[in-house]
Amino acid sequence: MNKTLVTLISALVVFVSGCAGLVTAPAAFTLYDLGPVAPIQRDTPKIVPGMVEVRAPTWLANGAMQYRLDYRSPASRETYAESRWVGHPAEMLQRLVGAQFSNGSVPAGQCRLRIELDEFIQSFASAQVSNAELRARVSLVAPRDESTLATRTFVIDTPAPSPDAAGGVVAHRNGARQFITDLGIWLDALDGEQARGLNIGERCRG
Repeated sequence: MNKTLVTLISALVVFVSGCAGLVTAPAAFTLYDLGPVAPIQRDTPKIVPGMVEVRAPTWLANGAMQYRLDYRSPASRETYAESRWVGHPAEMLQRLVGAQFSNGSVPAGQCRLRIELDEFIQSFASAQVSNAELRARVSLVAPRDESTLATRTFVIDTPAPSPDAAGGVVAHRNGARQFITDLGIWLDALDGEQARGLNIGERCRG
């Protein structure tokens, strides 16, 4: 074999080996969810939506676990480097809410529950104290004409047991369950309310 060719091949092998040493394995994420998809409370509200839809803004349309240091930089949103949600917050919340209303004794009605998720973040008041924030605007939408029968804004702040991603997960899980409990209470109270001269409960049940 030509000596020059042998030299070039040897140099190429050394170069490739050196490059291989520069490649690092991607960091492994710890994946979290909001807990088992199962009914959270025993009593089913008198109004059960036939469909649950959860929407979220673009900055929540990913699996990043977000936090904010209110005591130092309240205008900045940060993300945990090695921890992520298994899906988008809206997707996880929709599965939980849907499970709550699909396994009860009251049959599903014809109305749609529309949830606009405005905030889903762990906020730090200090280096050691944080809360999971859940902010949502909820509308009960009538069948056929898509009119809004009732609306409410829910604000859920849940303390985290530790100032880290794992503590934030516990707080978000508890907050999601509190949100679902409050949703059920609200829907139950709407059964005797009137909207546009019609009983909301009767309209949703068809």
